[in-house]
Amino acid sequence: MAAQDTVPLPVRIDGPVRIELNLTKSERRDDGPEQRATFTYEVALSKADEDGLRSAVWRLTHVDGESVEPGTSPSPDLRMTVDATLTPVSLDNLAEVISAARRQMEASGELDEAGASSLEALARLSPETAAAMFARDATMIALGQGTDLFLGEDNPYETEGALPWGGVSVLMIGNYRLVEHQAASGRAVVRWSQEIDPASLIEALPALVEGLLGEKVKRDDSSDFADKMRAAMRNARFENDRHCELTIETATGLAGKVDCLTVIEMVVGDEAGRRETRLIATQRLLP
Repeated sequence: MAAQDTVPLPVRIDGPVRIELNLTKSERRDDGPEQRATFTYEVALSKADEDGLRSAVWRLTHVDGESVEPGTSPSPDLRMTVDATLTPVSLDNLAEVISAARRQMEASGELDEAGASSLEALARLSPETAAAMFARDATMIALGQGTDLFLGEDNPYETEGALPWGGVSVLMIGNYRLVEHQAASGRAVVRWSQEIDPASLIEALPALVEGLLGEKVKRDDSSDFADKMRAAMRNARFENDRHCELTIETATGLAGKVDCLTVIEMVVGDEAGRRETRLIATQRLLP
């Protein structure tokens, strides 16, 4: 291969196929203890249509190594449409997902007025926006799939994403870099990073607060609270940095291993908080 050539890493699997996907998710807030859980999914992937789109169904089968019995799963199946890189473009059973969340909140006694308002707001999402919210793990895993990069070169980009409840768009600044390609072993490593532009996010946060408050904003007894929240958000500082390393198996184009770290820091008035979340994923084709 000539030095100036890019290294295409397309997804090279026909359908229908099944994929075993293991996700280990951990989270630490401020100086608190780390919380960790492992989830195993079986992903049913259809054959691609002429536009490269497929249906994908994520079904939870194990939690921390314990099998999940049919009908007792804490998570409903996620039925999605994915593109040629297996990135979700729409969530096709949002109503089912919202209903499951409502049942869980009712069973735990957490379905208060604020929770009900949040569910109502989520139910109004478009299938495309719902995919961005509920299928984040699938989106992260697919980041290195389907890339076509020069080895050792940065590929910066900017993109915009609107908040689910409206408002101004948020500017996101990211970069892709192919750091390793071993043709003999059929392995490539892609690194990805992204941060949300702080200034554009702060402009959008008041709309997010209003969306979360829903009808409460219109009531006299909560208007002062809403005004204070908007004022605090205008003076807030927010940072959101994400970094991923994705090991691609070139024979299939699937990311055999994904390691992503997200660090979120926020200062609102006298309150400050930090949250670190990590996602480690492996996936393989099932026979």
